[in-house]
Amino acid sequence: MSIQKQTWTLIQVDLCKNQTEIILKDEEHHYVFHVLRLKEGDSVELTNCNGLTAIGNIISINKKSITIEIKNYSEHKKNSPIIHLWLAYPKPATLEEVVASASELGADHIHIFKADKSAVKSAIKIEKITKISQEAVRISKSAYAANISCYNNLNEFYQKNIEQNERKRLILFCDESHVYEGKIKNSIYTIIREQYKNSTEEICILIGPEASFSDMERSFIYEKITTHAVSLGNNILRVPNAVISALGTVINFRNDTLNFR
Repeated sequence: MSIQKQTWTLIQVDLCKNQTEIILKDEEHHYVFHVLRLKEGDSVELTNCNGLTAIGNIISINKKSITIEIKNYSEHKKNSPIIHLWLAYPKPATLEEVVASASELGADHIHIFKADKSAVKSAIKIEKITKISQEAVRISKSAYAANISCYNNLNEFYQKNIEQNERKRLILFCDESHVYEGKIKNSIYTIIREQYKNSTEEICILIGPEASFSDMERSFIYEKITTHAVSLGNNILRVPNAVISALGTVINFRNDTLNFR
C-alpha cells in the first residue's frame, strides 16, 4: 500500500489567477528549502489567504529561489454567517496566541481595541499579528486569514463598527457575572440556539481583558450595544481559553446550521 505524500501549504499573498509560474523568495523560500526540504517534482498548495488557492509542482529549487509550475486554481467562498471576534487588548504574548487560535478556528474578522484595564498601553503591531493569522492558514488549511483591525478604545471601535452598522447581527458578550453559585445563566450555546435567525448575517463575540471591563465600559456596552450576555461555563477562563471556547461553540453551530441549508 502506497502512502500519499502530504501537500504542504505555502503563503503567497500576491497570488492571482492566470499565473502559470510562481517564484518564491525570502521567508517562504527559507521555509521550503530549509524547513520542509522539498525537492523538484514535489506538489505544493499556495494560498493568498483571501480565498484563492492553487496547486502546483516544484520545477526548480536552489539556495536563492524556488520556481513552482501552477496546475490549477480554486476560489473559495466564505461561510455564512460571518464570525467576528471583538477583543479587548490583552497582554502582547496572549494576543499572539489568541490571534493564532482564532484564525485556526475560523474567525473571519478580529477587532482589537484597548480597554481601560488592558494590561499594556503600547501600540498594537498589526503587521505582526496579521502575519500570525496568515501562518494559521498554513496549519488549518483554510483559504482565508482573519481580517484584523485595531482601535484606540471601546468608543472608537463602537463608532466605526456598530453605531451606523445596519447588518443583522447576533452579538454575544461573554460576561461571567452570569454564573451564580455554580449555576449558569445564559449559556452561550443556549443563547445562540434561541436568538439565531436565518436572516442573521454576522455573529459577534465580545471578550474583555484579563482584568475585565471597567464599570464605565460595562455600562457603555449594555446601554449602547444590542447584545446578549452569555456564560462559557462554571469556571472563569483565561482570555485564550475563553476565545477558543466561545469561537468553538459558534463555529460548530455555524457548521451544523450550514449542513441543514
